[in-house]
Amino acid sequence: MKQVLYLAVVAVALSACGGPNEPDVDVAAPAVAGPGEVTNCGTFVLSQGEGLSERAVRCFVDAVQAGRPVRLKETSPTTEGDPIITTYEAGVDGRVEIVTDSRQDNFGPQIISQHTCTGPTPRPGMIDFAQCSEPTPVAS
Repeated sequence: MKQVLYLAVVAVALSACGGPNEPDVDVAAPAVAGPGEVTNCGTFVLSQGEGLSERAVRCFVDAVQAGRPVRLKETSPTTEGDPIITTYEAGVDGRVEIVTDSRQDNFGPQIISQHTCTGPTPRPGMIDFAQCSEPTPVAS
């Protein structure tokens, strides 16, 4: 009985540990959607200087290239530590809508803006795009 209790305590302790440089993630793993559903590649809260995981970037880029609806969300800090929330969403046409919420940035424009991009490609910690429209304000 003591051995079972010990193993349970060790398992709980290990499950609370994350690996080095792993972001806080609301979604344990990218969820591949069925037909007509949106693939959720995760919601990430990044630390200063930290980028998206390779897994999240590949999830998003692969879904866009396959023509599947997909979503990815990240919160990253400004230099001063204020959160900037960016949501990436794409439909079956491969166009990616990027919505950036900087309303909590005490030193920035404090608006929600959006722009549309095409041709996503993976890059360490981020997604590059072949072409993007100019950002336009959605709300302030």
